[in-house]
Amino acid sequence: MNHPTETGSGGAEKELLEIHDRLRDLLGKHGDELPPFALHNARKALACLWQVANGLDADPGHPYELGI
Repeated sequence: MNHPTETGSGGAEKELLEIHDRLRDLLGKHGDELPPFALHNARKALACLWQVANGLDADPGHPYELGI
C-alpha cells in the first residue's frame, strides 16, 4: 500500500494506516484460525479501515481483493 504518511502527514493518520495494514495481514495469515464471529467482525473492521485508508489516498487496493 502506498502511504501518504511517507510524505509527511500526521502521526494519527500513520497509526490508522498501520492498523489497517496489520489487520489486513492478520486476516490474510490467520483468518482461517478465527472463530466465525471473530472473522466476520474483523472483516467488518477492515472494511471500515479501508474507508479511512481510501480517504487518505493511501491506495489500499480493492476491497474485494482483500476479502471484504
